Amino acid sequence: MSRRFVLLGLLTLLGIGLLVAGWREGDLKEVTGRIKPPVDQTAPEKQGSGGSLSGEQGNTTEGMDKASDELVKPDNKPSGPAVQVQEKNNQQEAAAGVKGSGFFVEYRLERERSRGYQIQLLREIINNTNSDGESRKKAQDQLYVISNNLQKELEVESLIRAKGYQDAVVFLEGKTVTVVIQAKTLSQEDAIKITDLVSRSTGVGAQSIVIIPKM
Repeated sequence: MSRRFVLLGLLTLLGIGLLVAGWREGDLKEVTGRIKPPVDQTAPEKQGSGGSLSGEQGNTTEGMDKASDELVKPDNKPSGPAVQVQEKNNQQEAAAGVKGSGFFVEYRLERERSRGYQIQLLREIINNTNSDGESRKKAQDQLYVISNNLQKELEVESLIRAKGYQDAVVFLEGKTVTVVIQAKTLSQEDAIKITDLVSRSTGVGAQSIVIIPKM
């Protein structure tokens, strides 16, 4: 009987010990499950700080670009009285050029009208059945000279413009040549060059060539 009581007592103590051990283990798991590890917010804060720094740098760069775009570039053009004087001089030169060009156009038209009238008279003599042979011969010779002179005048004018002058008119009459060149002045060297050019093109001697600069 005593052994049974001792055995039952041991079994009872063992059961109580197992129950206590099981409760502690379950409690520990529950407590462990409830407790969450603290979140380390240091890294996100650093990342956020880095992103903010990049944004600030981007804003700074963008601001510098805008500032450089808004910078007013220096104007190298002259201003003030110097500009007004220059513009006035340019306008005066342009007006003088237009006026000079008008003179050359009128001179050339007048030359053509004069030559056209002479050619008309000579052709009437040539075509007139009442004209004698000698009169017709003289009229034909004069008509040839006028046509030849017209060709030479146009040729010399083209050669003078090719030298860099804006315009020129040439009037060849008999053994004299008059050349009017659109220029303020002519140096002695330029006058000699033009005289030589006209002489070679027309066959007229240099002493019979007159050069006149005109604006």
